[in-house]
Amino acid sequence: MYVSYGRAALCALLCVFSTATYSADKRADNIVLVVIDNVTAKMIGSYGNRHVSTPHIDQLASEGLQLNQAFASSGVCSPTRATLLTGLLPSQNGVHNALPSDVGLKEWSALVEYPSLPGELSKAGYKTGLIGKYHLGTPEKPQMSFDYWVTFASGHTSSFHNMEVIDNGKHYRTEKHLTDYWTDKAVEFIAQQDKQQPFFLYLSYNGPYLLPPLVLEEPDNRFADYYRKNPVPTAKDPIHPYLENFVSRAVQSSDGGGEFLKGWRAEEGRKSRWSEVAWGMVKSLNNSTAMQHAASELSMVDEGIGRVMKALKAQGFDDNTLVVFTSDQGASLGEHGLWGNSSASLPTAAYDENMNIPLILRQPGKVKRGQSMEPVNQFDLAPSLLGYIGQNAKQLPQSPGRDLSQFFKGKISPEKPADIIFEYMRTRAIRVGDWKLVKRFPDGPDELYRLSDDPNEYKNLIAEKSYRAKAKVLEGQLQAFFDRYASPEFDVWKGGTGRAVLEYGGRNEFYQEHFPNWRPPFVRAAKSEE
Repeated sequence: MYVSYGRAALCALLCVFSTATYSADKRADNIVLVVIDNVTAKMIGSYGNRHVSTPHIDQLASEGLQLNQAFASSGVCSPTRATLLTGLLPSQNGVHNALPSDVGLKEWSALVEYPSLPGELSKAGYKTGLIGKYHLGTPEKPQMSFDYWVTFASGHTSSFHNMEVIDNGKHYRTEKHLTDYWTDKAVEFIAQQDKQQPFFLYLSYNGPYLLPPLVLEEPDNRFADYYRKNPVPTAKDPIHPYLENFVSRAVQSSDGGGEFLKGWRAEEGRKSRWSEVAWGMVKSLNNSTAMQHAASELSMVDEGIGRVMKALKAQGFDDNTLVVFTSDQGASLGEHGLWGNSSASLPTAAYDENMNIPLILRQPGKVKRGQSMEPVNQFDLAPSLLGYIGQNAKQLPQSPGRDLSQFFKGKISPEKPADIIFEYMRTRAIRVGDWKLVKRFPDGPDELYRLSDDPNEYKNLIAEKSYRAKAKVLEGQLQAFFDRYASPEFDVWKGGTGRAVLEYGGRNEFYQEHFPNWRPPFVRAAKSEE
């Protein structure tokens, strides 16, 4: 059952008095959380990719713990980054889709009313810094208890060059490649830290990004020539019917897209720019330029991570810093005839390319080294990081996540594998052992895969009579999860809504027709932060 935030706030208050305190002789470990954009696990070298160069990420994996079965909780940036920082699902916090940075309310934050990882670390005495992509509210001033705040105005990436940034209240354009700029600011932040005070750095790269129109442009970075000479193979799958439908609906749409499409440099005056979005995905399929762009921008991020690791060592922070590397969500790069994240298809996609993300943790002498097949949900990470430093994971009282900190340290193993949960508006999925069910509200199309026989999800078993009982069991488990954790206000399968936006492309009409008293997405001012 969903618990009201009156009780949740009381629980959080009580937890404050039970958490660890730190003195000079018992300094807490630092945390550096590195998040990259739209990268599925199999695009990383240590996860088996032999064509994309990621030596610094691979070194993290060789020196730490690589989770091979980590999964994003949703399909696009704002919901997944909200989950990373709060441990909550979209149906709990209302962040269902990519958020605009301007919602008509000054200093608006989508997550201001929820306990968060940076907020709890700040209470525990941490210096907190955000560098890079935010995409969860208005970007001009620090939010979510961050002390140090370097970001840019949009969550969407139209270029990596000549971009306007917001550097602790100052607006200016940087001549540097944006990935280099974020890395420089991270190195600067690390150099400024006091060895007596622990710090939390949320280094949130907006690269490699992977979406058109940018990915269709010739790459302009240090690794571009390497990939022109050493092209990355492209998937040869035919275009997926879901992408065909996305194109068809986009061409018919009269929704201009608002801020969401500012980065899509389409011709003005057309009926809709959504057709440019959809055709951009189609043009990316089997496109050597798109693959060169994706791979070279990932190598730019990898190089930046190497510089950050070098800075930690130079400042004497290597041994007492937990470094966590992950992606917000995955993306298809031609597999199944799709390109991009879950938003680039109708109905929205939930293949493992969209869901399976890299997750690597490293701290010498504390994190066990090796690889693990333990299933990990994205919403496990925030409570686990609190538990890792001796805080109480229940400081995030509504999170369905597990505290895996002792497992990360090699001290215990989880009692049983977790069910993997995914939701992106009308699409939900559950992964239990070798089985995966994708359900779509209200009446499909649904998908069922036996992953031991079909790891790449090409044989949908949902229509086969012999598997109906299995699908029914999985459907019951999926429904039971959301019955337990979803907020009625934000459970869109039961008439809930979203914060600021829900679906783009004029598709909110579905909810208006299906739920007579449906409330459109809203913006709510909060009285105070955390």
